[in-house]
Amino acid sequence: NDIILSSLRSSRKVAVMASEEDDVPIWLSNDGPYIVVTDPLDGSRNIDASIPTGTIFGIYNRLQELDHLPIEEKALLNSLQSGARLVAAGYVLYSSATILCITFGAGTHAFTLDHSTGDFVLTHPSIEIPRR
Repeated sequence: NDIILSSLRSSRKVAVMASEEDDVPIWLSNDGPYIVVTDPLDGSRNIDASIPTGTIFGIYNRLQELDHLPIEEKALLNSLQSGARLVAAGYVLYSSATILCITFGAGTHAFTLDHSTGDFVLTHPSIEIPRR
């Protein structure tokens, strides 16, 4: 959680981060146009069963019409937006390979971390659930 928070704060693109790990959403930047909500997939059951750990996330546009409110209130209201307002959503799995799976609303794609370059490489374009 601290690594994600630090990365989002330094990006200066995120106004609020809300995480299951924190009691309240955290206001990061007055200039950030995005809201990020996260939940770690880190349960001891996952580790005991050799299931990868990870992070699920959603990204919203910041509701600038709330900017007149106190920080705590606008952070909370921004992070409680409807799922229909998501700009992007996905998850990252941390295991023998680190995989980022994301959608921007039109198709889902998975990227695998290339440890030699630090880049995520598109490895699974246009993922679809097979028809029955």
